[in-house]
Amino acid sequence: MTTWIPPLGTVGDGSLVRTGLPSSREDARDCPAAVAVKARPWIRADPGSPRRYEPLQSFTLKPLMDMLDLIEHQGMTVTQAMTDLRRTHGTFGRKGRPPAHPGLVEWTAAAAPRYLAARAAQEAEGAARTHPVPDEWVAGKVLRSPDRRGATRYEQTAWGRRYTSSDGSIRELWLLSFGVVNRERSTAELAAAAHTVVFGIPSAARYGEPYRPVKGLPAFRTARPRRVRVVGVGCSDGGSAVLLDWDAEEVRDRYAEHAVPALGRAVDGTDRVPGSGCVGCRALNGCTAPHRAPGVLALSPGRPRPRRSVSASDLRAHDECPARFHLTRQLKLRSPRPESTAILRGRAVDAWLNERHAALPSQGCRHSKGPGDPGRWSAGGHVLTGDEARAGARMIAEHTALCPLDGLGPGEQVRVQPQLTCYDPELDVVVISTPDLLHTRGGGWIWRETKTAGNHLWEGRPLMRTYPQLALAVLMMASGVLDGDMRRSRVELEMLYPDDGGLEELDPGLPSVVDEARAVIAEMAGPWLRDTAYAPKPGRHCGDCEALDWCRPGREHLDTLPGSSR
Repeated sequence: MTTWIPPLGTVGDGSLVRTGLPSSREDARDCPAAVAVKARPWIRADPGSPRRYEPLQSFTLKPLMDMLDLIEHQGMTVTQAMTDLRRTHGTFGRKGRPPAHPGLVEWTAAAAPRYLAARAAQEAEGAARTHPVPDEWVAGKVLRSPDRRGATRYEQTAWGRRYTSSDGSIRELWLLSFGVVNRERSTAELAAAAHTVVFGIPSAARYGEPYRPVKGLPAFRTARPRRVRVVGVGCSDGGSAVLLDWDAEEVRDRYAEHAVPALGRAVDGTDRVPGSGCVGCRALNGCTAPHRAPGVLALSPGRPRPRRSVSASDLRAHDECPARFHLTRQLKLRSPRPESTAILRGRAVDAWLNERHAALPSQGCRHSKGPGDPGRWSAGGHVLTGDEARAGARMIAEHTALCPLDGLGPGEQVRVQPQLTCYDPELDVVVISTPDLLHTRGGGWIWRETKTAGNHLWEGRPLMRTYPQLALAVLMMASGVLDGDMRRSRVELEMLYPDDGGLEELDPGLPSVVDEARAVIAEMAGPWLRDTAYAPKPGRHCGDCEALDWCRPGREHLDTLPGSSR
């Protein structure tokens, strides 16, 4: 255990340490320092910021949880709760709460009956009967004096739907996923959940205060259970699975072995990993890890909004359809429909090249062999067969003549799909990009993007407008996100076709190139920055939209097309 010191850019009291299930996940993409700050609710940003305008509900599961509360705890029928959901746009009459996007309302209306059906199916299959309880279970301890972290109080929570048997001997925690059941939860996360369920005390807290036990409850709601079940449920298909069914002794052992070390590392974290974690980090004001790049999006600030992140793919998605962007990228709602074969082919080719480029020592692909069986191969978990497999194999063969690592000196740096982050403090926006490949050559940095396509580019459209990630790459490099000689740096686009390959280059040191990139990004980022409604924009893209199930205008548009079978 090490002493935890509040980072620069924060003030407050670190004596309360509160962890939830995300604290135990140890995702390599998370920033350890941001996770540690988040675990201390009394640490706040300095200087603080005023309340920001939030036009729409950004917590995907909030309307669903509120709706289920009305049904399970207040006795509403599903029909009554559904009426309230639609009438209030997901606020259920609570003042100060932003309304839900119409697509989120539609998703919630479909998810609630699925969830309730999953509960009924579990009991029909022989699971012990349990009853919903509104209690929030909180486990933890209070110390007589500060420990080496400076903490005097530890609280552990587990967010989900809670149930208990009529005698209190069994407790259940149901964990909701947007899509299908999440079966990839780590042992540490499951152990942390089980520990909170078994040893948690029914508690409540006002904003900014520690949890306090709820008094006057019947014995079955305060009794320590002998068994705990954690059940996963997928809101998109209503599937469910028992993720664990342990007795109290097994919970204690697994918690000590798996969760305690993970939670300890979470609350002690000091390493800085800039990325999406910067969005909610209270220590960003004093953090030097993300590159400061005022004006990187070439826009003037608008109405203050909560801090957001954006990428080139976000801008492209918003440009195509704001509703699709909001539902799939901000709310993470995606249909479980399989991706198109062309997209799967592109992912497989990318994964194949990434594996070769990441090999140590670094070496080019000129003499590497492609898939042994061109008619069936896989990479990165993506399996290709038939014509798509053969087309992908030919694309890999085309790359061998274009690989940038051929002839690269032993002292050069190679980074495969690194995450680069810029922070614009004027807009309060975190800009994120993940190049396919970065490498140095002769003192400069080369930013390589690789794209696969069945047909050649349309030459009548500007390259950076077709691929805005190139424009963002130019602006990020021009802002200094990478150290190096700008005169020797460039942005490259590698195009791979089944029968051909080509390379385009952009010089981020040329003012004319930077000006064009700035115009492209400003044209796309301006509407994104100001948007507060995320209205649907029906068109040819509706046919393969991952949010079509919850977009009425999109479905109506497809119904009007000639030959529609909908």
